[in-house]
Amino acid sequence: MRKSAAALALRHGLSTHIADGVAWLRLERPEAGNRITLELAQALCDAAAEIELDERVAVVVLAAGGASFCLGMEARSEWERRVDWVDAIGRLTRPVIAAIQGDAIAEGLELALACDIRLLANGAHLAMPQLTLGRLPMHGGTQRLPRVVGRMRALDLLLTGRRIEAGEAETIGLASRVAAPEQFAAALAALVGTLQSKGPLALRYAKEAVLKSGDLTLDQGVRLEEDLYVLLQTTHDRQEGINAFLKKRKPVFRGK
Repeated sequence: MRKSAAALALRHGLSTHIADGVAWLRLERPEAGNRITLELAQALCDAAAEIELDERVAVVVLAAGGASFCLGMEARSEWERRVDWVDAIGRLTRPVIAAIQGDAIAEGLELALACDIRLLANGAHLAMPQLTLGRLPMHGGTQRLPRVVGRMRALDLLLTGRRIEAGEAETIGLASRVAAPEQFAAALAALVGTLQSKGPLALRYAKEAVLKSGDLTLDQGVRLEEDLYVLLQTTHDRQEGINAFLKKRKPVFRGK
């Protein structure tokens, strides 16, 4: 990511850097519970756009500084309809890990739902209490939540607005993994390392196949899978995987 863009993002509450094929995004408004402002929302959109164009990036990690992951919006405003920062993260073609060490509430949970893998620390809470305030989620919460946990559980969480702990979130499939706070950094590093070891193109194609499956019949989905499989066979990474296997060495994927 360009230094000038990264510096601007940090001023607006988002730190960004890329290392070893991983783009790290970190919400940096801990004193405000990492609540989203217009400037932070735009910084997330800009960062997502840059990541999408950066061929070095194979994996994205979205984390947060302070005790909370994200407690929602700083204040309600019309700009929310124009700057869809949650959708910007959700549309990334690379796998996105949400590293959730603190509470993800309201729009904070909607942001986490836009990620592909959610790693939670024990002690973190999740909730979508917008109905309690007489309003609806407006960043995909009513759509992504039932796709993740099913209609019945989604209605329970949406209609009651109740908070759930990491353990329950894992049980219902809202959390991909849960780690003790003192083991969280190691668990995140291990997860990132696992994804880094995979071919970047294979990661992207797998994500595409799974996410599009919800809009396709089984036959259409299988055809998409076959098309992506054939496309992957034409890449350098596929040949590198074969060569590495035959020579019993670790593959060096280039994302080409």
